[in-house]
Amino acid sequence: MNTLNEIPSRIFRNIFPKVRMASALTISIVADLLDYTAAPLLGMPIVGDVFDLIVMSLLYSITKSKVLFVMNLAEFIPFVGDFLPVYTASTIIWILRQSGYDGLFMTKRLVRLLSNIQTHV
Repeated sequence: MNTLNEIPSRIFRNIFPKVRMASALTISIVADLLDYTAAPLLGMPIVGDVFDLIVMSLLYSITKSKVLFVMNLAEFIPFVGDFLPVYTASTIIWILRQSGYDGLFMTKRLVRLLSNIQTHV
């Protein structure tokens, strides 16, 4: 039987991971969109690297995932970080792993989907 003291903790326990996932995904989508739209400004070495460090630290503070942080380091590789939505892809992979869909099958499908999007743009 649930007491009144247990109900808020159960609600908070169920909502908090979803809020973390939504905020991480929002930040990563906005960062990737800014990477494309503000390419002349963020393409400059120092400015772009500072932007990438800020976004990576925000995502790490939300997710606390070292795997996500390592995947986001691809932003520092020339041309790869400029043309691929690294933040969004790594955040989606983190969300899938947190949701229990951590199989290699889902990751392969995500990579295939992102590569098809890049070839059609």
